[in-house]
Amino acid sequence: MTLSIIIVNYNVRHFLEQAVSSALSALKGLSGEIIVVDNASVDDSVEMMQNMFPHVQLIESKTNLGFSKANNIGIQAAEGKYILLLNPDTLVPENCFKTCIDFIEKNNDVGALGVKMLDGSGKMLPESKRGFPSPWVSFCKMLGLHYVFPHSKLFNYYYLGHLDSNQNQEIDILTGAFFLVRRSILDEIGLLDESFFMYGEDVDLSYRVQKSGHKIYYLAETQIIHYKGESTKKVSLNYVSTFYNAMIIFAKKHFSGSKKSGTIMFLKFAIMLKGLLALIKTWFRAFSFIIIDSLAILTGVYLAKRFWSIWYFQTEYYYPSPIIWFNAVLYTCVWIFAFFIQGVYETKFKTASLLLSTIFGLFINLVIYSLLPEHYRASRMILLLSFLWTLIYAILSRMVYNKIAWNRWVIGVDKRKQIVVIGSPSTAEKVSLILNASKIEHQISKIISPTQITSDPNYWKELVAVYKVDQIIFGSPNELQDTFGLSMNQVLSFINLIPAPVEFKMITESGQGIIGSPSKNNPGELYTFEAQYNLLQKIYLRQKRIFDLFFSISVFVFSWLIILIQHNKLKFLSNLYEVIIGKKTWVGYSKEVAEKYQLPIIKTGIIIPNIGMMDHHFEVLSEPIIRNYAWNYSVWMDLDICLKAINQLDQ
Repeated sequence: MTLSIIIVNYNVRHFLEQAVSSALSALKGLSGEIIVVDNASVDDSVEMMQNMFPHVQLIESKTNLGFSKANNIGIQAAEGKYILLLNPDTLVPENCFKTCIDFIEKNNDVGALGVKMLDGSGKMLPESKRGFPSPWVSFCKMLGLHYVFPHSKLFNYYYLGHLDSNQNQEIDILTGAFFLVRRSILDEIGLLDESFFMYGEDVDLSYRVQKSGHKIYYLAETQIIHYKGESTKKVSLNYVSTFYNAMIIFAKKHFSGSKKSGTIMFLKFAIMLKGLLALIKTWFRAFSFIIIDSLAILTGVYLAKRFWSIWYFQTEYYYPSPIIWFNAVLYTCVWIFAFFIQGVYETKFKTASLLLSTIFGLFINLVIYSLLPEHYRASRMILLLSFLWTLIYAILSRMVYNKIAWNRWVIGVDKRKQIVVIGSPSTAEKVSLILNASKIEHQISKIISPTQITSDPNYWKELVAVYKVDQIIFGSPNELQDTFGLSMNQVLSFINLIPAPVEFKMITESGQGIIGSPSKNNPGELYTFEAQYNLLQKIYLRQKRIFDLFFSISVFVFSWLIILIQHNKLKFLSNLYEVIIGKKTWVGYSKEVAEKYQLPIIKTGIIIPNIGMMDHHFEVLSEPIIRNYAWNYSVWMDLDICLKAINQLDQ
C-alpha cells in the first residue's frame, strides 16, 4: 500500500465529512487507505462516518487522547509506505496526493513534506512553511517583528518570509495539518512524542526527521484549503501556556548545556510576557468599544450641557459641574448597559438592536430623572440632546468601523446577504434551506452553472459588482466533478480570483451543511440544518438572566401580596431566592427535557412554557411548545408566561 492518511477528529463532524470525501477523491489511482481516529467527540461524527463512509477505518476513543497519541494509534494501524497526518478541517484537490507522492519518490533525500495551505478566503496561510524556532526566531515572532519585516530572513525566519511561496523550498518545520512522511523514517526515529498533548509535536517530529539526515520540503506545486489556520487559535492564557510549555518540553528533550537552560529561561519569560499580552489583548477586544462609547457619550452630555447653557441661559456656567458630571456618568452607564443587554457588543448585531437599545436607554434615563431629587437633576433638554448625540454617534461609529474592517458602509449585520450559487438549481434550493435553518437572511442573486465560469479575474470582479455579492457558495465537490466536470483544482484556482471581502463557501457532500471561513483570522464557519435556537446565543441568555433579576425584584417588592395566592408559600420564597442567586430561572425546562428533545441546556425552570395546557393535550403539544420557546425565545415570552402563571410561582 502506498499511502495511509490519518485524520484525528474532535467534534467537527461537517468539516470531517468534507475532508474524508475530498481525500477519497484524491486517492483515486493510488493504493491507499484513510484511518479516522475519533477523540471522544460528543457530536454525531462517529454516526456520520459509519453511515457515509462505512469502508473507511474508524477508531473510536472513549477519552480525548490528544493529537499525538491519537495519531500514533492511527499510524500503528496503518499499512502504507507513506503516512500523511491530515487535519479534519482541510479540503484537498484531486491531484494533491499524487503530486506529493511523485515528488517524494523522485527525491530520495526528502523524508517529509508539506504543501501550500490556503485559508477559506483563498489567501496563503503563513504556517505552510516554517523555520526552526530558535530563541531568536521565537523572540522575533513573540514581538510581532514578522509583521513589520515580512520578507526578512533575520526577523521572519519563523515563517521563512525570505523564501518564495510559489516555489518548492527546503524548510525546517511542517505543520500537523498536512504532514507527509516516509513510514521507514517513523520506524527509525519513532512516532509522535506523546508528552506533547497539543502543539509542538509537529516541531518535534520535523526536528527528528532532519536529525536523521533527511530533508523536509514545502511543495508549492499543489495546495489545500485549511479552514482553521494557525491564526485562529485563541489568544488566551491557556493557549499561551500550552504552546510555550510544549516548547519547553522540546528544549528539554533536544537541547543541552547553556543552550538548554537559556532557552528554557526565555520560554518561561515568554509565557509570562505573552500571557500578560494575551490578557491585555483579550481585555482590549472585550472592552475597547465599551470604553470608546463611554467616552463619546460623556463628551456628548458635556457638549449638550454647554450648548443648552449658552443658547438658553446665555452662560456656560449655569449648571454646577458636579451635577453635570453626575448626570453624565449616570446617563452613560445606562446607555452602555442598554447596548450590552441588546447585544450591540456582540460580533454580529442587528441595526434594530442598536436603535432599540438607544431608545430603551433614553426611557430608563427619563425614569431615573423623574425619581432623582430636584437638586440632582440637570435638564430634560440636556438628556434629549444627549440622546440625539448618542443615536447619531452609535450609527456613524459602527458605519465607520465596518467600512474600515470590512469595506462596507453598514451599521449592523442585518443586511440581507446576497448569494451567488455555483451549481445547479437544486444546489441553490439546498443553500436556501440551510441558510433559513441557520437564521441567515439572504437572497440568491444568481445561480451560475460551473460550465459558465472562467478564470478571467475581470469576470469575478464584474460578477461581484453587478450583484453586490456577499458570499459565493459552490456545490459539493462530487456534484461539481460528476455533473459539471469541475475539479477541486479548478475550484481552488477560482477562489484565488474572488475579490475581498466576498466569502467563499462550499456545501458538504451530504448536503447537510455549508462550510467556509471568512479569512485566516477567523475560525471555520458552519451553517447546518441543525436548529439555531435563541437559547444557545449569549445575547438571549443574558437577557433572560436580566429578566429573572428584574422580575425577582418586582416579585420581592410585592411579595406580601403575591405570597397570598401561592399554595406552597415556603417553596415560593425558596424559588425566589434560587432565581436571585442564579440557580434557577423563572421560565424554562428541566435537563431531562432538554436531553429528551435535544434542546439547549439551561437552568431548571420554575414555570414550564406549556404550564397552562390541558392534561389531554400535554403529551401531544408539549414538545412543539417547548421547542418553539427555545427557538424563538424573547424576554416578552418570559413576561407573558410569568404573568399568566403568577399564582404558580411555587412550582
